[in-house]
Amino acid sequence: MHELLEVWTEKKGLMFIALSAIIYIVVLVLFNQVHWVVAGISIRPAAALPVVFGILWGPAAAWGLGIGNIAGDISGSWSPMSIFGFLINFLYPYLSYLLWHRLMKGHDTSADSYSLSFFLLVTVVITLVCMILLAASGTIFFARPFESKFISYFGNNILWTMTVGTVIFWLVLDKAVRKGFVYGREWDRRKTIAET
Repeated sequence: MHELLEVWTEKKGLMFIALSAIIYIVVLVLFNQVHWVVAGISIRPAAALPVVFGILWGPAAAWGLGIGNIAGDISGSWSPMSIFGFLINFLYPYLSYLLWHRLMKGHDTSADSYSLSFFLLVTVVITLVCMILLAASGTIFFARPFESKFISYFGNNILWTMTVGTVIFWLVLDKAVRKGFVYGREWDRRKTIAET
């Protein structure tokens, strides 16, 4: 069974789905009440979370952030684009998880310059891919202008992930790994390798 489905059958997986969804909803709803726009870019602090949660909780974060995004949109910005918002918020953490673990293969998992440099690389690559997909969805299905939407989506997400997301990742990685506060087959593989 693929881990994106298996997560629904495991108690730990369900816990991380719920935890990531609740945190994401709280941050989204809190800042949906305040509409910050800087240089035409809508400022959404929740954008700091997908890459961090994705790396830590993999498939659980994918479901949690997808569900959290729907709930956050219902609280104030629901539109037909919310369906694509779900899909992107599902892919964003999961692709971050897969790519970061692939890049970290053969390296210790600790908050060092190596893991941080790959965090930043993953942030740029996956944010770029996901925001292109989101802007293209709006253009194809709702005739929204691609360039302005892409700049807005990418600008907000890269800003928050490269700043606040990086700090969160740096502060929590070692503690999360040490206490087993991580989830996904990639983490299981790392644990198995470390024990052999």
